[in-house]
Amino acid sequence: MIGRDADGNLTGRLIDNAMGLAERLVPPADQAGQIDGLRLASGQYAATGIGTVRDCAVSPDDYATLLAVAAAGALSTRVRALISALGMTSAAQVEDLLDAMEGWRHSASPWLGVWGVKFGLDGGLEAGATEEPYACDHTFSGTLMREAAAMAEAVEAAVRRGWRVGTHAYGDRAVRVLLDVYERVLDRNPGLPAGTLVMEHGGLAGAGQRARAVALGIPVTIQQPLLHDTAEVEAGYWGPERVAALFPAREWLDQGALVAAGSDFPVGQFGAMRSVWGMTTRQTVIGVQGPQHAITYDEAVALHTVHAARLLGEDHLRGTLTIGRFADLTVWDTDPARVRGDALRDLNPARTIVGGRVVHGPGSENRRGA
Repeated sequence: MIGRDADGNLTGRLIDNAMGLAERLVPPADQAGQIDGLRLASGQYAATGIGTVRDCAVSPDDYATLLAVAAAGALSTRVRALISALGMTSAAQVEDLLDAMEGWRHSASPWLGVWGVKFGLDGGLEAGATEEPYACDHTFSGTLMREAAAMAEAVEAAVRRGWRVGTHAYGDRAVRVLLDVYERVLDRNPGLPAGTLVMEHGGLAGAGQRARAVALGIPVTIQQPLLHDTAEVEAGYWGPERVAALFPAREWLDQGALVAAGSDFPVGQFGAMRSVWGMTTRQTVIGVQGPQHAITYDEAVALHTVHAARLLGEDHLRGTLTIGRFADLTVWDTDPARVRGDALRDLNPARTIVGGRVVHGPGSENRRGA
């Protein structure tokens, strides 16, 4: 999507597939430029209260750069990377990627590590695989990127080497196929650690699909800022009823799922309280969508802290303020729990502290990562 205002004028915003139109024209930065860029980006994350980023689309070259950034002390947030297998069409390509990842298995630090492998099963805003045809085109119901058997083979290759897997599944048809795949992998690989297989988005997951995910022990990540920013586009493709049904956080929690929340930046805008605000209000660029799916402030905060640490497998290190755990916390001039309305969306902390170091706010000027 190419962003336009109410009068049809270009706003400069590119969403989802449209970003590639500009990205392919940008000359690659040298490593020094990439380090400076990531220093700036991680500082901007910290300024909104984000202490850890789970980056779901990291190429091997990107990860090599992240290693250099961490070595230079330029990170203001912890990074947990999913190495991308998106676009890989053969088992041999996946095996080559897993070979390349072996060198990173034991190089993790508190600041940077590989969480696992990222696969994609369907399209996103413009091609999420749905059970019913699109509202804008009754001959189209999205795109599955892989057949179930090939997907299961790829996921098995990763888990047999001890990696976790996160798979993009946006439409309800993709969710159904992914649960079939994950059930087969679990049956063929008994004893996999809890949280090895994760569903990314699960945007249109229905009640039966949610119950099945919970029964299989599959966590899900949901991204309210993604819904906020793209609701108008999705309404054009899918119709208003399906847009209102996206990311049903209330139902996921009530059915007992492990749910973690994020932004899906750069499609959805990042910001700790922006995401919390969206989950409590269900506000979007076209107004409130699906208010019955809203959750409480305390629940929304937990999805970004306690639940997120559990999903990362780091709840023994982070997520709660407990003696012996990492000193990752934010300090606010105003209690966010008492802020009402849109003011919560734009609320930023006075200080963000990661590992006991001030990475945003007074005292951060002399910070150096470790």
